[in-house]
Amino acid sequence: MSHQVPITCKDTTWLVSDARERELTSEEKAALTAHIEHCELCQGASKQFEVLFRQLGMFLGKSGSP
Repeated sequence: MSHQVPITCKDTTWLVSDARERELTSEEKAALTAHIEHCELCQGASKQFEVLFRQLGMFLGKSGSP
């Protein structure tokens, strides 16, 4: 089992954005999930990103999820 370094809110934002363009590594996914589970601000931001990506997908005629 590898030691996981906690990520910041800023890191979380970048990873959510990156996930739209590429497949995140298992370590990145785990770090992202762990951070969002414990950060109320990022929980709210995550919900906002979901809505935004879904709306962009509808506008562009694509799926709203990565």
